[in-house]
Amino acid sequence: MATVQIIISAVLALAVLSGISMMSKVGSAVRGNLLSALAMLVGVVATLWFSGVVSAWTIYPSILVGALIGGFMARRVQMIQMPQLVALFNGLGGGASALVGVLSATQAGFSEEQLAAITDNGYMPFMLFTSMLAIAVGMITLVGSLIAAGKLHRMLSQKPVIWSGHSLLTMIFLSLTIAFIVTGTFDGKVIIIVACIITSSLFGLFFSIRVGGADMPITISLLNSLSGVAGAIAGMAISDIFLVAVGGIVGASGLLLTQIMCRAMNRSLINILVPRVPRKAPCTVNETDNSEENKELITRVMKLEERIKQLEAIVAQLEDRVKVLDGQIEAAPAVSGDAPSADKVLAAAKRVIIVPGYGMALAQAQHKVKQLAELLESRGTEVRFAIHPVAGRMPGHMNVLLAEADVPYEKLYEMDQINDDFKNVDAVVVIGANDVLNPAARNAEGTPIYGMPVLSVDEAPEVVICNFDLNPGYAGVENPLYTRDHGVYLELGDAKETLQRLIAGVTTR
Repeated sequence: MATVQIIISAVLALAVLSGISMMSKVGSAVRGNLLSALAMLVGVVATLWFSGVVSAWTIYPSILVGALIGGFMARRVQMIQMPQLVALFNGLGGGASALVGVLSATQAGFSEEQLAAITDNGYMPFMLFTSMLAIAVGMITLVGSLIAAGKLHRMLSQKPVIWSGHSLLTMIFLSLTIAFIVTGTFDGKVIIIVACIITSSLFGLFFSIRVGGADMPITISLLNSLSGVAGAIAGMAISDIFLVAVGGIVGASGLLLTQIMCRAMNRSLINILVPRVPRKAPCTVNETDNSEENKELITRVMKLEERIKQLEAIVAQLEDRVKVLDGQIEAAPAVSGDAPSADKVLAAAKRVIIVPGYGMALAQAQHKVKQLAELLESRGTEVRFAIHPVAGRMPGHMNVLLAEADVPYEKLYEMDQINDDFKNVDAVVVIGANDVLNPAARNAEGTPIYGMPVLSVDEAPEVVICNFDLNPGYAGVENPLYTRDHGVYLELGDAKETLQRLIAGVTTR
């Protein structure tokens, strides 16, 4: 029977891997998702069968309730809420693994014969160790994911929350958790299990609360990896081969994705999980005097100058709109009819790159983006989408939103594929993105984004920016692209409304 179980588990694990591989291609992504889901369903049934609990009718109401909740959430949750849902799923996976660890550590449900066999085989210390480890990793994942979901849903502050003695307390809770894991390996008393739950939960709280909203894609990827690791460890505790295999797959893939995203941001995972307080800085400072007072004064002056330029640009745009609304456009000088505008630039462009960001998600403007792209393509314009690896609030956030709007996947390009093309296009349309295209990342030393690879939007001759306002992005670094004296058109406000104005303007050209 054990051999058959191992063979079935191996086949199902390969099916899960095949499904993940199929998800990397647009044409087979849906089938890959279904294959992985089917493999997991068969794995659950096989586990119940080999465990001899298929006849235990009390488990089926729980399965039914879980299935109904899952179906309800799948139908009701909107695409913009997907990051929160992913974070919640990670947390549920960690919580389930922790629960398995608790039941295994307390030896609940084991018969006397099973306990005797475990003891005689010398398996008890390993079972207790993996159980305690599953509890710790599972609770860290659960609490960390709940904090992440709260930040993403704006129930908690999206800014890093750093309390007094934060780093010290974090290390204390981690050390205590490790101590309780070791202690529980030799004596799995309930008090030790409870203490491990408390300290690991507090560690999960302290490590996740200090991560800002803009770093959530990497945090969610890490928590996804931890949920898989917790599942694999729980599988070791209860000798479930399939759970070990699938947990290992999830853990490894999540960790690989985390490393890729950290590399894309040119930041270490420690730097993201233990952030320093952001220091706002201009792009360049002519430091002719080394005194701190003069440096601070120069910085303030440059910021004021940048803000004045931004306000002047806004005032000019507002004046133009007022003239149009009042029917005074005819009274303007003849040369003003030839003045460039965002819709005129897009109407004349033959090659356009669209850069979506978190603002598109907040405004739920993905369908307007698709409408603008189709309008431009109907006029013979080549339209492509540039996707930064950490745009949005979860891995693949922009891809998911654009897929919801039925934007063809082959039109989406990763940063490395398209970054050299910005200087060769006629125009770029930015929708709710800031830090991922901020050229200050190349030279603003001491800022959170310094050294982070960014989209080379500033190399494009014409840039249309559809952002809500001109405030700095999450990193708090002023974007010099906003104050460029040529080829930048600011369409401020709700992205859905500004895109509708652009669509109307291009249509009349």
